[in-house]
Amino acid sequence: MKKIYCLSLIIFLINLNASSQQQADSAFYSAKESQWLKTKTGFWNVVMTMQATIDSKPIIIKDIEAERSMVGAFCLHEIMQPTAGASMPKFKRLSDLDYNYNDTRWDYMSIDTRITGGIMFFTNFGLTGDSIVSYMLNFPHPGLGPKQTDRGKMVRVRNVVLTIDANHDVIKQYWKLTDGKEWLAIVYDYTRRKD
Repeated sequence: MKKIYCLSLIIFLINLNASSQQQADSAFYSAKESQWLKTKTGFWNVVMTMQATIDSKPIIIKDIEAERSMVGAFCLHEIMQPTAGASMPKFKRLSDLDYNYNDTRWDYMSIDTRITGGIMFFTNFGLTGDSIVSYMLNFPHPGLGPKQTDRGKMVRVRNVVLTIDANHDVIKQYWKLTDGKEWLAIVYDYTRRKD
């Protein structure tokens, strides 16, 4: 009888623990940040605008797509690459926009096979209106264009994530060489794919 009682108590405690964990996990998914990120999942067409230097002419690059999916309750994972049949070198850009629930801040990171910068981690310093602004305090300039202009110089980046509407997002990267002025170097313009 004692064995049955102990076994019943253990089973009850295991089920109680599993139920409590499931309730806690469910609460995370109902948080406003999780719900907001979830609205951004799916397939998106992307137009990239790149201005390699402060005084160069912007270059517009089309035929890029992004697939966004959730990892857990608070991380929007994105895979960006050329569309099938696009006339450009293949690349992959992975990024994560994550709400850090413990520290109540947004985290952003990316890694791009087009540059040798490795994982680029941006630090958030709070919400600014309708945008998420984060900073990468320095990384070596990858050198853009055929002349690899400014390659190796240190760059500071201000990364701005904007929601235009439910089907339109924009990410703007303002670059600043340590010895120069800030300029809008990269824009990713996202439009939700209808098909």
